[in-house]
Amino acid sequence: MVIDACRTACDHKGMEPLDERPQIGMIAVETSVLAQNGIELDVMLTELNVELRGAMPTDTPRLGWRVLTSVNGEVATIGAPTDDDGQWWRLGQIRPSQGEPGPRLLALHPTLQRRRPSIRDRAGGLSLRWPAVTREAPDLDLLAIDIVNAGGERWLPQGDSFMVFAALRQPGGPAPGVYFGYVAGQYPALPLDPGEYARVRVVIDAGQWDDAHAGPYEVHAFLVDLGLRGADVLPVELTDHDVQSHLPRRPLPPPPAR
Repeated sequence: MVIDACRTACDHKGMEPLDERPQIGMIAVETSVLAQNGIELDVMLTELNVELRGAMPTDTPRLGWRVLTSVNGEVATIGAPTDDDGQWWRLGQIRPSQGEPGPRLLALHPTLQRRRPSIRDRAGGLSLRWPAVTREAPDLDLLAIDIVNAGGERWLPQGDSFMVFAALRQPGGPAPGVYFGYVAGQYPALPLDPGEYARVRVVIDAGQWDDAHAGPYEVHAFLVDLGLRGADVLPVELTDHDVQSHLPRRPLPPPPAR
């Protein structure tokens, strides 16, 4: 079946790396999947044993549906283009049935999603640079970094943000992971001509401080939406006061019962 072939393509581990795949909204999709003709929505729902939940937006296409992502062999996201050149898409999330065992449920996204180039393509010639004011006197509460257009062409945002998170690592330690959460619309990306830069704040996640202690550390910066890591690290010297003042506040214990 068409769906089985598409599911196999989505699950194949040897396909395009995630950062090289074009995106629909925030979902990375294989180029070969986007090139498919797709099938009718009713046929897809029947083959997947899925029921539509809620109202169907009036501009939802009937043709062109294909599997965009699958998890552990189960289809997770489907979509279809709403225009002739495939720049705008209607997406649907497939979720388990609620309550009694039965068909899974399809929830259509209320707004159309735009097709975007891959993360690697959107990053273009951007790079991260610690400015002198940060390197010479780093303030752990107000770390600043420059997002530089080091390329030869004007850089234009395509729905991304300039939100930069950072991780702490002891010198010579394992590569740190960056955990983050943010609200859409924060730190919107701005156009940059060659040589221009945008100076933004760097956020250190509160969870980074749980295992930290006084001593030398490195700050690793990460431009989240564009998958861009800073080439240079920022050396800092943590004090006991730094660590204690940044630890997440624990709730006070309840008063003793009378």
